[in-house]
Amino acid sequence: MKIIAKQQTLNATVTAPPSKSYSVRALLLGAMAEGTTTIMNCLDADDTRYALEALRTIGFGIEGTFKSGVTIGPRLSMSANDVEVFVGNAGTAMRFLTGWLAFTPGRFVLRGEARMHERPIGDLVDVLLSIGAEVEYVEREGYPPLRIRGKKMRGGFDVAIAADTSSQFASSLMMAGATLPDGLTLRLTSLASAPYLDITASVLAAFGADVKRDGNVIRVRAAKLHRDAYRVEGDYSSASYWFAAAAATGGTMRVRGLAYPTAQGDAAFLDILSAMGCKVAIDADEIAVSGMGTLNGGRFDCNACPDIVPTLAAIAPLASSPVEIVNVANLRVKESDRLATVTSELRRLGAAVEERPDSLLIQPGWTSEPVTVATHNDHRIAMAFAIAGLARGNVTIADEQVVSKSYPRFWKTLDEVITSSS
Repeated sequence: MKIIAKQQTLNATVTAPPSKSYSVRALLLGAMAEGTTTIMNCLDADDTRYALEALRTIGFGIEGTFKSGVTIGPRLSMSANDVEVFVGNAGTAMRFLTGWLAFTPGRFVLRGEARMHERPIGDLVDVLLSIGAEVEYVEREGYPPLRIRGKKMRGGFDVAIAADTSSQFASSLMMAGATLPDGLTLRLTSLASAPYLDITASVLAAFGADVKRDGNVIRVRAAKLHRDAYRVEGDYSSASYWFAAAAATGGTMRVRGLAYPTAQGDAAFLDILSAMGCKVAIDADEIAVSGMGTLNGGRFDCNACPDIVPTLAAIAPLASSPVEIVNVANLRVKESDRLATVTSELRRLGAAVEERPDSLLIQPGWTSEPVTVATHNDHRIAMAFAIAGLARGNVTIADEQVVSKSYPRFWKTLDEVITSSS
């Protein structure tokens, strides 16, 4: 458990950890590419470790470390038997591997933790089946685990997919399509978290793929995938906690290591905080957010930036008027049902919350008695409610180790921020 005491004003400078989204994509594209690729500044966290171990299990040569750079070489071995690939609760690894392994020679069983087996994947599997891939459900139709008999295919496919449950379905097909000689055309019938497709396109292009997007039509043509080295940019999802800490305590937090402009949708949190009354300053070396006193409420569409919803919700009771977070139905199939878990934990803090099918309405104010926040095995719940604790006090985070999924150094950094502000 981690006890969070109330803080008056936090003023500090931190460096954002590497982007989880970019890191997982880069690792897999390093394996898809010809020759060897070294991924620099790759996030060292549970999700990236699962992705890297999956590549090693599939038979790729892996050298180096997350700190010095991970070098991915050619595939060295291939088993004639089912290869068990375990990805924990790493949704990106599960979805991306499903698409790519369908076109990779071998027999694979793709598994995860119990929660992963509750996260739907049927829309992606349906598309793969429609173009001749061999994918079976091991237990329950529409959900992992999956048995995949991978095989080389020419491509030239023209497919449609609904990506409102997860943009990762579309990203999976984009990445897999780049390995097909005749490529793939993808038609999106619906979409959530659209900026993540821009991230996928950005990393694909960096590895030499030809990606064109015209509205909801994406064309990926096979080029020679190759890159000697790729450096991952800083993560706006993780930076959001420090920006929120400034808003919550009326201090100034400076975050280094972030690219601006960026394809990351979570950079929109800066616009949200500005609308709520914070001062945002962007220069070449860092981005600074200053809390200016009472926050303004408002209505915020977070469809394109769902990962910052817990962070926004955690500081919403500090606003002078209600905060409405809308168009986020896809939060129900994350590491937890985040609409339900954010609601339950805010209510523990004494806040008034109306949970709707695809939105939240959060009223100003909360109580002050001691409470223990349940993380629901969700890293973003733990970190977001730690920020709430900075403003409210009397908050204890249970199972604080869940932050290892995306930000293992979060608690150490928080302690350093508090100490430097004292």
